[in-house]
Amino acid sequence: MDFKIEIDNTTGLAAMTFDKADTIMNNVWLSLTVQRGSFFANPGFGSRLHLLKRAKLSAATARLAEDYCREALQWMLDSGKATAISVTAERDRTQNINRLKLLVEVAPASGEPVEFSAFVTVV
Repeated sequence: MDFKIEIDNTTGLAAMTFDKADTIMNNVWLSLTVQRGSFFANPGFGSRLHLLKRAKLSAATARLAEDYCREALQWMLDSGKATAISVTAERDRTQNINRLKLLVEVAPASGEPVEFSAFVTVV
């Protein structure tokens, strides 16, 4: 049984609950927050978003962030867990000028689409 991960939208922090996971949000969250290569059972799992921490906030960095998200979630399309993935990166001008906001929407093979937003701090 998969335990549900609940994400606080204001802080971006996640906490495991003892409820049963009823969406693919766990898969999306783990795929985007685990550093690629750090999971011993599958070195190809995770994202390369951590590489952008020292990148200059530009249009090229936003495109890279979108590509890294798609790359991290590609396994969901390949395995049939998801049918479509949409990723958009934009500057977060409300809180911090050095923050890139990622908006991710994943359409699972069955059930409602899952929306996820995350922030990546760049220089």
